[in-house]
Amino acid sequence: MPLTLYLGSGLVQSRLRDFDVNNSSYHEAMTTKTPVGIKLYQPSPSAIKSCMKYSIAELCITLFVVAIFVNSSILIIAASSLSEAAQDADLFGMYNLFVSSISQAAGTMFALALLFSGISAGIVATLAGQLVAEGAINWKIRPFYRRLVTRSIAIVQGMIIAAAEGRDGLAAALNGCNVVLSVALIFLTFPLIWYTAFDKYMRVETEGGASTLTVETLEVGQDAETRNPTVSLKNNLPTVISGWII
Repeated sequence: MPLTLYLGSGLVQSRLRDFDVNNSSYHEAMTTKTPVGIKLYQPSPSAIKSCMKYSIAELCITLFVVAIFVNSSILIIAASSLSEAAQDADLFGMYNLFVSSISQAAGTMFALALLFSGISAGIVATLAGQLVAEGAINWKIRPFYRRLVTRSIAIVQGMIIAAAEGRDGLAAALNGCNVVLSVALIFLTFPLIWYTAFDKYMRVETEGGASTLTVETLEVGQDAETRNPTVSLKNNLPTVISGWII
């Protein structure tokens, strides 16, 4: 889901902060040099690299060990058991297929998996909405009321569709949501791949002492001023090419 990109960015911030606090490298920097600037936590390169390794391992295990087998099992069973006449099979049809071709227990497990995935998606959506609301528009609300409002909005819509359109309406709504999410992913990943490919956006102040550091100065025409040493954390060329191809 596109909103997991926001949630992942938010959750990793606490890991970065804990790393720097535990390693005595916690640092805050002013957002601007004007009197109205505020201090924000500035992660160290060591914290970024450590959390990147953790996040990459976490994502690979989740996607390539857990998710791929769950999704593949559904596709394999559907491909081997469904006929061409059932090309528009929905979730109800998949449940009936599990029950008729395997057992009632398999159908129940499939239904429980859908229930748990819905709960997980609801939690992710609520947390991502909290990050956007608090970070972008500075809107804060008690966690209980936030969850009540956000989940009610989603559940009420589903109940209305189910009551008004029934099974066909739910299937159409699910397909429509999947299409919208797939298209939205393009507009979210495009700027991520673009900005993370440039030095000027991906430079981080270092702890100092490394031979790979570069010292930046102000542009020509401004008063000379030496900035703190920085290191580039932009994506390498193979990563950028792979991202654009995908």
